[in-house]
Amino acid sequence: MPDSNSIFSILRRTYRLLNSSERKRSALMLLSIFVNSIVEILGLAVVVPVIGLVVQPETIQTNPTLKSAFDVVAPLGINTPSGFLIALCGLMIGAFLFKAFFGLLVNLFQTRFSYSVAHRLSGQMWSYHFSQSLERMRGTDSGRILSEINGWPLQFANAFMVGGLMIVNEISVISLIAIGLLLYNPVVFASIAVLIGFGALIIRRATKRRLLAYSDIRRQIEPRTNTLITNAVRGFLEVMTFRASDAVREAYLKDRWTIFRLASNTSVLTLTPAKLYEVLAVVAVAGSIIIALLQGTPESGFLELLSFMAISAYRIMPSMSRLNGAVMQMRGQQYVLDTMELGGANQPKNQNRTSSAADSVRTVSLRVNQATLWYEALDEPVLEQFQHSFSHGKVHAVIGPSGSGKSTLINALLGLHKPKRGAIEVQLNGQETITLGNDLDLHDWILHVGYLSQQPFLFQGTVRDNLTLRVPGATLNEERVTSLIQKLHLDDCLGAQPLEFVLHEGGSNLSGGQQQRLALLRALQVQRPVLILDEATSALDSELRDVVFDLLQERAAAGCNVILVTHDNELALRCDEVLDLGTLSNDLTS
Repeated sequence: MPDSNSIFSILRRTYRLLNSSERKRSALMLLSIFVNSIVEILGLAVVVPVIGLVVQPETIQTNPTLKSAFDVVAPLGINTPSGFLIALCGLMIGAFLFKAFFGLLVNLFQTRFSYSVAHRLSGQMWSYHFSQSLERMRGTDSGRILSEINGWPLQFANAFMVGGLMIVNEISVISLIAIGLLLYNPVVFASIAVLIGFGALIIRRATKRRLLAYSDIRRQIEPRTNTLITNAVRGFLEVMTFRASDAVREAYLKDRWTIFRLASNTSVLTLTPAKLYEVLAVVAVAGSIIIALLQGTPESGFLELLSFMAISAYRIMPSMSRLNGAVMQMRGQQYVLDTMELGGANQPKNQNRTSSAADSVRTVSLRVNQATLWYEALDEPVLEQFQHSFSHGKVHAVIGPSGSGKSTLINALLGLHKPKRGAIEVQLNGQETITLGNDLDLHDWILHVGYLSQQPFLFQGTVRDNLTLRVPGATLNEERVTSLIQKLHLDDCLGAQPLEFVLHEGGSNLSGGQQQRLALLRALQVQRPVLILDEATSALDSELRDVVFDLLQERAAAGCNVILVTHDNELALRCDEVLDLGTLSNDLTS
């Protein structure tokens, strides 16, 4: 059975995450790696001849090629062996400068490619999370979602894309050096191979299991720290008034200390190969010198061989160090690879919808047909075999005590909570009834619905941004919006240019009632055939409540199906129909 943690398995999984365009570009990456490897070897190959000529300068005159080169440069004033060697040293420096700059250019090419993949995966993880059911979304820590969308794709690029390309690059360089060593001297090749094999075996046994353990711990703790921060920011007032800031901070720092300690341990493990290979290289060179000295005075050929061995070790050992570092980083962050694979395997269907079909729908009636609504965490259904109709052209009130199923029913009507049994039936323009989730796709259905939640969603940006949610191509009927702003008494707080008024995060520079009216404005201005409002007047005084209700009645008179969840019984009795989930009574007509 193949090892799923082996480097070849990890590289294969990484490649499978690339799309067709990226796989084509990866061929260019491999070509650049091969060219860079040749440049690396040629740069390295310049050193050995120069050292040989320093040991035996007479070779300049005896070697035909060198003699021809010497004769060519002699008219330039380089007419002595020493001058010729100095010129060669200058060429050697130039070759290494070219090698360095070419390597950096290739590295830039590779990292740009890697981060473009990370950018796509970040969007892919966004689509994955925002295609989940409402229950699944609410049951997942916000910190984990933040990590998987915002942080882990970048970690994937660093560890698996850049790291994978580095592994291929270093393997190419080592392979070319190995071929050269084998052709030059099999003894040197064998000695270097033994060093590499021995070092790799020790490092694998010492680090593999520990890095996998670190990976599991970080996967659990890192998202939790993000959740602590986001919760503390969202609940700032409660945290401060309960003097809980220190307690939350200590919980955060406790988890961060574990992460920092693991990062420290991982850093040491990553440095271990470099130190080990340095020691092994020195041991090999020193051992060769000792053996030669014990056998007598070393000959010039042996010194040249020893130089070649030292230079080879000088280049191979850092390669092995980087290679092992990349491998360990991959093993230490396998949870990132697992998550990217999960997101890629569960991509939603194309959600790009046009509004043309939605614009043709004028009236929508809804019927909950023998629906059983259940949550996985509960032993009993919230609503069982429930049946009720919501006709267009009316204002429907949904009332009942907390826990009676009001929000669950609303989520089902929105298409975000699929019934375990039964169905939500939809009648468009008085024609044939179709079933939500089967005959009618969620993303098509949602274009027919305006919605206001219990907790108004507002973000940092202009009022215009908050009304359009920055959807590309979204436009506002400014005349209608201005009229609604005046009717909702928002013109005083939003100023002379209300659409350009800048909100703080969460709309914190508005009062609770102003936030609720602004969110209601967003739901009203789109003029969709269904309008669902969850506690739309809870933060309003009686005067503003009446203003809002008048607007809802206007929408219903125009054919809209208005569904209002409320705890205000006085307001509910003014509605056309009342559904009391507390008693599951029949509809009451006002």
